[in-house]
Order: sequence, then C-alpha cells, then structure tokens
Amino acid sequence: MQTNTEYQIYIGCRDPQSSDELISADELRKMLAWFFSQNKISFSVYSAKGGYLHKDGRFISENSLCINLIGDYDLDIIRLAKNLSMFMNQECSLVIKDIVSSEYR
Repeated sequence: MQTNTEYQIYIGCRDPQSSDELISADELRKMLAWFFSQNKISFSVYSAKGGYLHKDGRFISENSLCINLIGDYDLDIIRLAKNLSMFMNQECSLVIKDIVSSEYR
C-alpha cells in the first residue's frame, strides 16, 4: 500500500436565491467528468443528500455532489472548490483533506 492525499469536495446543487436546482446534479456530474478526463485526473463523483443551517436560521436540505480525488495532482483544490461554489451560486463548499493508504489491484 502507498500513502496518498485524498480530497473530497462537497458542493450543493440548490440555488440559494431561487431555491431551485438551476443546474442538476447530473449536468454538473457530466461537466466534472469532462473536466477531469481532459486533465487526466483520476476521480469519483457521487450523489449525496445534504443539509445545513442557513445564515438566516432556516435548515436547508439539498442534493449535493461529492468529488473524490486521490493522489498528487498539479491542481489547486481550494481554487477548484471556490470556482465550483461561484459557478453553482453557493455560499460555500466543503473541502476535506486526508492522508490515506491506497492500493489498486
């Protein structure tokens, strides 16, 4: 097994102003797959149902995507997450960084 860096980026799909999904999780998944394949970055994207406490006190439930990247890439993960937040009109995204042991068989 080898030690790698794992990043998980969680991004919501619900526009906070309209309360609608202006871009569906499926559309975003296709765009991400194209981006990562063009840049030869190994990835996984899966759907999740998330919830958070909004600044105005409301609890919001929404469809989310989790992007999983394992390995060293010449990619600014924080910048990618911020750009995704801007693109999806989200207040923020969640980035998790962890050191993992991995092995491909």
